[in-house]
Amino acid sequence: MKRSGEKMYSYVHFEKELTPSYHKEIKLKKHSREVGDVFIETTFKLLKKVDEEITEKDIEKIIFTPEKEKKWELKPSLRNKVEEKLDNSDLDAIISRFAQEAYKWYEHIAQKDEDNEFFNATGKGELGKGVVNGK
Repeated sequence: MKRSGEKMYSYVHFEKELTPSYHKEIKLKKHSREVGDVFIETTFKLLKKVDEEITEKDIEKIIFTPEKEKKWELKPSLRNKVEEKLDNSDLDAIISRFAQEAYKWYEHIAQKDEDNEFFNATGKGELGKGVVNGK
């Protein structure tokens, strides 16, 4: 966290730049795993914009964690690279907003998947199974 007297930086301009394509991409996804991929890709783009030392391999160190209270994490090697920026800016909050949006869409897709599984399990989902007129 920010210590008294340290300057705080803002990366909201990068958030505003990335948000329209993020919204569009995330809404096109049909599988929950793909939602996490969009979150990871967008977070990677953001981190590259705020730190020139971010490399292509760092994308593997961004994790979407929908099952946890904090919906994202960075592996220690990446966290160490950007720790100062996380502590002295709104970067953590921006990534958390991206993660929260991904989580909402992830849950939406998971709910639809559960509904489809129930529909198919009840035997009412005969469409597409080659059944015509009950035969």
